[in-house]
Amino acid sequence: MTAHPAATADVLVIGGGPAGSVAAARLAQRGYRVIVVERQAARRTEQLGSLLMPPTVARLRELDMVDIDRYHLVRQVRFTHSGRSVTTTWPSHSSFPAWAAVARRPEFDDELLLAADTEGAIVLESHDASGPIIERGFARGAHVTAPDGTEFEARADYTIVADGANSPFGRALGTSRRQSWPYALAHQVRVRSPLHDADAVELLVDLRDRSDTPITGYGWMLPTGDGSVTVGVMMMSTSPSFQVVNPVHILDRIIADHGERWQLDPEPIGPGVGGRIPLGLSVGPSAGPTYLLIGDAVGAGNPMTGTGIDGALATGTMAASVIDDALQSGSSTALQQYTNLLDEQYGSYYRVGRLGSQLFGQPSMSSRFGQLVSRRRPAADALIRLAADELRPGRPGVAELAYRAGRAISRVAPDS
Repeated sequence: MTAHPAATADVLVIGGGPAGSVAAARLAQRGYRVIVVERQAARRTEQLGSLLMPPTVARLRELDMVDIDRYHLVRQVRFTHSGRSVTTTWPSHSSFPAWAAVARRPEFDDELLLAADTEGAIVLESHDASGPIIERGFARGAHVTAPDGTEFEARADYTIVADGANSPFGRALGTSRRQSWPYALAHQVRVRSPLHDADAVELLVDLRDRSDTPITGYGWMLPTGDGSVTVGVMMMSTSPSFQVVNPVHILDRIIADHGERWQLDPEPIGPGVGGRIPLGLSVGPSAGPTYLLIGDAVGAGNPMTGTGIDGALATGTMAASVIDDALQSGSSTALQQYTNLLDEQYGSYYRVGRLGSQLFGQPSMSSRFGQLVSRRRPAADALIRLAADELRPGRPGVAELAYRAGRAISRVAPDS
């Protein structure tokens, strides 16, 4: 797909991942001229699995941009620590299904981007937004480089920044991450297995470094239903040995310790993929006079789990609504409500998540907690409700009481 060198639009979206695709689709549905600049090309090959928890599945059904029934469904979760396991099910909740799904990425991303194209957005794949166009202090679009090296300007009234965790475009606009807030480091690989169609995902809560010190984080085995299992590891920056531990080595150890049980092939399918993930809305400012940050670009990942798809979908939807208000009213002041919407949706929950990440950064707490959830089903059930944000206000249990306590503490130290 190409665009005229004098491309103009109502909205320019930098990045065609889940967040950018959702924002572009929603705005195109409302009749606006939308251009998406996506650095990569479609049909990428690293079909790693990503877990879509029940709230994310419900959000995807509401968006109606992908065929969720094509993905591999999983109804159980197994927590494992030091050879002992507890298996439980996803919570029963009036608003969410009692199952999760494993989507193959980036096939999932491509399906969302195709939906944006179908709605009428102009999608420029293999194009690079090298930097913003700034006029009188306002972002008015981007300098874009086409695959053949041709450079042109893509101009728009408003810009949505959705270029991922490192967000070079966002940094060019002056954004930065709060260095004191936790972030995650993940690495995963795809491996063939006859257990690819298993009904359960396994979460490994006994990560340790070479000196046998517990690491804050977890490993996972995600059956994708396509002949493979995605094996991954996520470490939180609050771990004592975070700066000296290589997640690739931890992943190799997971495969060595659990590969026989999952009947994993000796060699993975392709290279591993990983990187840093900003969490808890740690990047800001989230909004400027004519631009908004969404998804990983604003650090929308869940600080309790390190996962970012639900945050990407939610912030993409919010941004589309805010910019729709701005375009209809003819005033950019509508963008000022975006930060408040983020805080209403995530503020309290993410503050508790950051607090929990620091608490479980203590090796003794991390080890005891891992042992508890792998031996007591009520503890495992409570953890799932907390991690998936499926709390039951009308039926308080361990998860709800723990959340209330965390929220009370976080009010005293909101920037922790």
